[in-house]
Amino acid sequence: MLLAILLICALLLVPGFALLRILRLPPRWSLCLSPLPSISLIALTGQLFAFVGIPGNLLTVGLATAALLAVLWLLVRSREVHHALPAIPPLAIALTLILGAGLGYNLFLSRLAEPDALFQAYDVTQHLNLIRSMADSGRLSSIAVTPYATAADRAIDPFGGAGFYPAAWHALCAIVVQTTGFATTVVINASTFVFSCLVFPLGLIALFALLFGGDRKVVLCGSLTTLAFVAFPWALITFGPVFPNLAGFTVVPVALVLFVYLCGPSRNLAASSTKAAAGGTAAHRNGLLTATPLPSRICCGAILLLCVLGLALLHPNTVFTCAVVLIPYCISRIAEELRCRGIDTARKILACVGFAVVCLGIWYVCYKLPFLQETVTHIWPDFLRLWQAIVQVLSLSYTTGFFSEMATQFVLAALVMIGAVRALNNPRLRWVAFSYAFACFIFIVSATQSTEIKQFLAGFWYTDPMRLAAMAAIAASPLAALGLAWAYDMALALVTGYNERIESTTHPIRIAVLLGVGFLLLNFAPEFNLPGLHSTPSESVAQEYEDLEYRDWPKNVHTTFGDYRAIVSETYSYISPLSLEEQRFLERIATYVPTSELVLNDPMDGSFLAYGMYGIRTYYRNFIGYGTPEETEASRVIRLHLYDYAQDPAVQEAVAEVDARYVLVMDQDDSEYSFIDLRGDYKPQQFAGIAAIDSTTPGFTLVDHFGRIALYRIDR
Repeated sequence: MLLAILLICALLLVPGFALLRILRLPPRWSLCLSPLPSISLIALTGQLFAFVGIPGNLLTVGLATAALLAVLWLLVRSREVHHALPAIPPLAIALTLILGAGLGYNLFLSRLAEPDALFQAYDVTQHLNLIRSMADSGRLSSIAVTPYATAADRAIDPFGGAGFYPAAWHALCAIVVQTTGFATTVVINASTFVFSCLVFPLGLIALFALLFGGDRKVVLCGSLTTLAFVAFPWALITFGPVFPNLAGFTVVPVALVLFVYLCGPSRNLAASSTKAAAGGTAAHRNGLLTATPLPSRICCGAILLLCVLGLALLHPNTVFTCAVVLIPYCISRIAEELRCRGIDTARKILACVGFAVVCLGIWYVCYKLPFLQETVTHIWPDFLRLWQAIVQVLSLSYTTGFFSEMATQFVLAALVMIGAVRALNNPRLRWVAFSYAFACFIFIVSATQSTEIKQFLAGFWYTDPMRLAAMAAIAASPLAALGLAWAYDMALALVTGYNERIESTTHPIRIAVLLGVGFLLLNFAPEFNLPGLHSTPSESVAQEYEDLEYRDWPKNVHTTFGDYRAIVSETYSYISPLSLEEQRFLERIATYVPTSELVLNDPMDGSFLAYGMYGIRTYYRNFIGYGTPEETEASRVIRLHLYDYAQDPAVQEAVAEVDARYVLVMDQDDSEYSFIDLRGDYKPQQFAGIAAIDSTTPGFTLVDHFGRIALYRIDR
């Protein structure tokens, strides 16, 4: 997996870093902002290659990207562009990367039984198949997307359809699968680690540096809070295989930085708080918010346009997430600019209200767009009463009652509230608190209502509480950094006051280290036993954990990340519909079944995952949609009557039409209780002609088996 992690890091950092350095952004800013431009360049070049019919892979995409960057360098090399950006402390970047790697290993990678651990849940089918089909075909496109992407597969597609699907993340993973030869699941797990634990914190550090004028104290405090919210990225990792949305959320801070800088003031304005760090620009050291120079604004706008493409092709709702955070910022900027021009209060209010109305109109138009209807009409049921929703928002326990319960993050919740108060008292940062309030308002409406207003506000996130909670956590991150910086100020003031009374020296660095370590321990501590509570495990618990030592049994004091560690271990240990024995069997036959030969299968037994996971060229790659007018006649005959292959000429003709060579039959005892039947899709009768085949069936020769799992060769 390490090779996959390193390659994903290279793909996400190198192209974007080169682009931003060509455009004269400082090195540390280029590093922190590089992932979103990188994924945008990969999506763009992959799409262009798909249009002209050139296979996309590491070599072709790399060469095309290098050529584009070389042309850009030739065009701008003689132009001087000054970016009025504050300094990002190197220590903040170092802390962010060290903590991200450590927490990612402890909370995610170490919880996987194997590097290729599969998250067996509803949406995983689409992601596995698209990555594998892109890797096989070299077609890294979001247009005409299909799990049957190669020329040979298009000829036998049981449905013959393809459509638009945002696939920037899939294209990235496909390049890694092509290059390393790793299983798709290994690459998915590696990408989850990189996006969640490295890309997201780096983007937040850049956002903190910009919002707080390079204030070293706040940015360093922020480096400790980037991954502190269990709501994001951690809970979204375990809720469902929503990998593209997870990746999209992680680069939202980059888009926020670009927009905030692009729309920065056109003149120097007095900053009402937060001194700048030593080493920043003179304007920041003097407490001024520096104007964004026009050439820098143009440059930033061009980058942002490219990045909007990448955001939309990761997941469209990331664009709306940015809107939720940035609408209050835009209103704040309008009011600020009008105040500087001497416009009276009434007209300022009118202008801000007018802008809000325009935003509401654009939101409504998007809500009515035909291609978004499947998304905005999706309904997750309400699950909270209003007061309980408010309590859970204040305690950061957004989704308790919907998802697995985890202990409340009391310390972090207090820091967020303190940060919100500080932001509200600072006119230049007030919008940050309003952005968080707006995100929480959308979450509360979605969690408590079942009306049209719920769909209107939360529909772009499928009204999914987990995704809405993730958005709220992103919006709260700057507030947590402000809150922890306040805690440091208070601790420093208390210690300094005490030391003055006893005539002792105060060591601010020691206080900072103790505060930081204390926060990390309180926030990320595992569960533990507190002596004296006299809690005796129930009989059912004793039976469940009888194979473990007593010291490894559940503890009597729950912590947020103690609960999370248990959840992620359980999530990635699901063995239905694909058991461990079936996974090892598929892994084995993948080594000798030619990838060019078609294998007929019954998707109701879990074999629809065989193509995406192991590259076995199965015929049926999903478990839904059969019996519809779009299905081919050959597919209908095969799934209902393959058992009669030796006697029925119609079946023989159908098999010859798709040129099938093998039949895979697996155990489906647990399939009815797996995610296959989450929406009532478990219909074994639809594949009776395949499921009935055994070693005595005429026309089929047993090739390999493990218990009831078997591979047969069709006697053609």
